Amino acid sequence: MIFCEGYRVLDNPFFKQLPFTHAKGEILTIYAKKLKLDKILSKGIFILPIGNHFFKVGSTYNWNDLDEKPTEHGKNEIVDKLEKIIGTSFEIISHRAGIRPTVIDRRPILGFHPVFANLGILNGLGTKGVSLAPFFANHFVEFLEDGKPLLPEVDINRFMK
Repeated sequence: MIFCEGYRVLDNPFFKQLPFTHAKGEILTIYAKKLKLDKILSKGIFILPIGNHFFKVGSTYNWNDLDEKPTEHGKNEIVDKLEKIIGTSFEIISHRAGIRPTVIDRRPILGFHPVFANLGILNGLGTKGVSLAPFFANHFVEFLEDGKPLLPEVDINRFMK
């Protein structure tokens, strides 16, 4: 079993000893008819095309207010940055907030529990999860299926003494 449970990892009795911390992030879904973008753009915020002129845009960072409620401040922060980047009109479709799992050394954690060898983890993608997830999911699959070693900087064993 591989746990990919986001910030709920703090409730996981098998991995609670790992040095996770959390950050709240807010994102917008927008509609921008004139925005021509087919790849993720990262420029202080990310703009992720999701099809038919819709985009996910974010994100904010808050290490103190750890609830999942969107804020006007968060929305305004994203809108201000977005307007400086795209130079075209857009409509806000939705505004959401969530909690990201981050790790003290700012690197994801992949691997298997040192005692319960059938319990794995892929977590801690943090503030760059939208861009890191495809790479590290593939990296973990190569480890599982092909026996390729995990990169030392993401291997769970870096925290196992």
